[in-house]
Amino acid sequence: MARLADGWLASGYNTTPELFAQAWLNVKAEVTARGRDVAKFQNGIATMWCYLTEDRARADAVLADVLAPMLNRPAEQLRAILPIGSAEECAERLLAYARAGAQRVFLWPLADERAQLEVFRERVVPLLDGERT
Repeated sequence: MARLADGWLASGYNTTPELFAQAWLNVKAEVTARGRDVAKFQNGIATMWCYLTEDRARADAVLADVLAPMLNRPAEQLRAILPIGSAEECAERLLAYARAGAQRVFLWPLADERAQLEVFRERVVPLLDGERT
């Protein structure tokens, strides 16, 4: 990948901010070792399932009834790494990845895609923008 690709994508449900940060350091070292410009080598996180709701019971149900069975993973493990829950919780998780070096996150709403993305734009983006200024 460091020899042929123009970037790297991590899996949103298979990483944590700490694992991402370490992997990104490793990727940059490999890119540099091959004489390539690491500043031109982009990264992102794909399959970052998300669901915004202020209703804790609804967030728990999405995790326990939809995502955990689909991935055969404990809901609590997924809760800690994915932006599922309130706008503040989602922003907190995404900012942790940004601090770890993530340049882009490709969101995948678990339901009501258009409505979820609109809520994300209205409620989460201002929290992210406020943190980055």
